[in-house]
Amino acid sequence: MRRNLLKAQRPNRRNAFSVILPALVLGLVSVCPAAAYAQDKASSATEDLKQIEQRIDQEKSAAEKARARAEIMARDISNLQNELITTARAVQRHETQVQALRTRLQALERLLSRKTADLREGRAKFGRVLAAMQRIAQFPPEALIAQPVKPADTVRTAILLRTTVSEIDRQATELREELDFLVKARAEIASREKTLEETTELLDRERRRLGALMSRKKVLKRRADKQAQDAERRIAELAGKAKTLRELLRGIARERDRQKKEASKVAKADPGHADVPPLRPISKARGSLGLPVSGRISGRYGEKTDGGLSRKGMTITTPPGAQVTATYDGTVVYAGKFRGYGLLLIIEHGEGYHTLLAGMNRIDVEQGQRVLAGEPVGIMEPSESGQPVLYVELRRDGQPINPQPWLAARKNEVNG
Repeated sequence: MRRNLLKAQRPNRRNAFSVILPALVLGLVSVCPAAAYAQDKASSATEDLKQIEQRIDQEKSAAEKARARAEIMARDISNLQNELITTARAVQRHETQVQALRTRLQALERLLSRKTADLREGRAKFGRVLAAMQRIAQFPPEALIAQPVKPADTVRTAILLRTTVSEIDRQATELREELDFLVKARAEIASREKTLEETTELLDRERRRLGALMSRKKVLKRRADKQAQDAERRIAELAGKAKTLRELLRGIARERDRQKKEASKVAKADPGHADVPPLRPISKARGSLGLPVSGRISGRYGEKTDGGLSRKGMTITTPPGAQVTATYDGTVVYAGKFRGYGLLLIIEHGEGYHTLLAGMNRIDVEQGQRVLAGEPVGIMEPSESGQPVLYVELRRDGQPINPQPWLAARKNEVNG
């Protein structure tokens, strides 16, 4: 009976195993895809992470290259600024020489004209005296002695003749001197005209070189600063709303404060961000500023204008097409037309000081641009028909002040 029982249990074990085995196989089959999916997902995430890290490295490399390019560009702009200052000085020096040569030529021409008239008059007098002497010479001495005249009259006649001869000698000497002077004056005029022509050609070459440098600097400036357009737009809006220069300067000051706050935020967020170097204090430059243009001061601070108002700045009568330069280091805060001023340029020097320049035919700098003392900023009217006039104003905290004490000895001022 026990054997029968064992025989009966064996088929049941087979049946149980046959039931369990498929279940195990099914379980294994169902677990494998899930594990494979998890493995694929982890592998994909790892690959994505690698790509992200590669992109980060690429961006860092690009940022480093951009920073290096920006530094190179900044050096290029700085070198260009120095070259522009040197060239602008040469241009202004040649403008002064040309103006002085023209003034000297005009004076020589007037003197030559006057001396020529004097020479004609002297020749006429000399001719009349010679004619009288020739008539006297026609009489023989015996006839003169035989004349029924008193001895005293004869003596007086002899004295008069001797005086006349001396006067003839003096006039002849003067005529010779006048002729010598005219010859020398004409030679000097010819020499001055040649020098003027050569200096004018040199000036034209320097101006063309300066124009090429200015164009290159503008290209570099646009590449280096792409945010200038927004600032220019905001300043243009301020100019449209402002009714006076004081209002414009106040609006510009508010805009500058806003820009400084934004720059401070950028500097805090990016410790590697290069700070803009501070401006040299203009308060220490009192008595050393140069005129912004070659020419002569034709109107001074405080003088009464034709309208009876007190002048708030100074005017400089300039040669046609004269080069205008910055009087001191600063930042251009406005460059464009403004109400009755025409083209107006405002440069901020720090410490509350601003320079205002008006009357230019062209402005060569842009809002937001840093300029150095002596750097070219514009050009006067090139027409020869009239004398251009540059209006210069110095303000502190928005109020006009006398610029005269700030100026150095005016070596490049042309009188006349």
